[in-house]
Amino acid sequence: MKLTYPTSLRGIGEWAASNRMTVAVAKFRFAQYGILQAVADSRTLSQVLAFKGGNALDFVWQPNRSTRDLDFSSRDSTLTAERLRNFLTPSLQRVSRSIGVLYRVQRIEQQPPGPNRSFITFEGTIGYALPDERRNRELIQQDKSSNAAVPLDVSLNEPICRIVEVDIASSNPLQVCQLEDIVAEKLRALLQQPRRNRHRPQDVLDVCVAVQENPDLDLSLTAEFLLEKAKAREVSVSRAAFHQEEIRSRALEGYNELRETTRNAFIEFEEAFSIVLSLVDGMPLADRTPPTL
Repeated sequence: MKLTYPTSLRGIGEWAASNRMTVAVAKFRFAQYGILQAVADSRTLSQVLAFKGGNALDFVWQPNRSTRDLDFSSRDSTLTAERLRNFLTPSLQRVSRSIGVLYRVQRIEQQPPGPNRSFITFEGTIGYALPDERRNRELIQQDKSSNAAVPLDVSLNEPICRIVEVDIASSNPLQVCQLEDIVAEKLRALLQQPRRNRHRPQDVLDVCVAVQENPDLDLSLTAEFLLEKAKAREVSVSRAAFHQEEIRSRALEGYNELRETTRNAFIEFEEAFSIVLSLVDGMPLADRTPPTL
């Protein structure tokens, strides 16, 4: 497991060059790293939040494709936007003193709004300012929104099947979803495309690279996690379901644009989707979805 982020301001230029990134991207990743440190620094958040999604892959499991947002699932179904803000704010202030980056919780909103929602996401933005970003530092010091920000998403009531604890030089380890857990969630998201009217090209590429880079990926465990996650969302799972043309056509839209976000591996869509289907066909799943009674 190789952690892929710059860990000091002085080393950003060298780190950017060795990882084939621009300095601007490396600065953004350093700002993201500080937020991850803040999550781990909070005694409460370090216990209830699990880092997941594309950036968890890129930061921990398979360095390849950067995304802007930091995605988490919460073990605590009673978490609120206000509590999340109250936990993050002092932790970000401590990290600011440690690494020299100013932070400000600019927005945290519940989506969808309203009470009695089964699946909630807290969508937020964390403003930041590096030492050489004078204007953004002034804005944060005036308790105003920085022009530079990291998107943050925290999901409630999503199954967290298995995590690993990762040392990121903070007060506590950062909980990160295991690779099989992330792959399972991406497979479920592909099946949900029609229902949610979404297009998920990134999941095809990420799953494909996970398969290629991790030949020991546990297919039985991935299938178990997929079924658990799909059950929570009432999504029917079978091998045949992944072979539907609508799943393929929705995932194709915008796929080629991912080429600009990758550093190591970009696989053309037809090959990548074929690898995803081969993965699914090798998993212990039902061949076909039972008919609805």
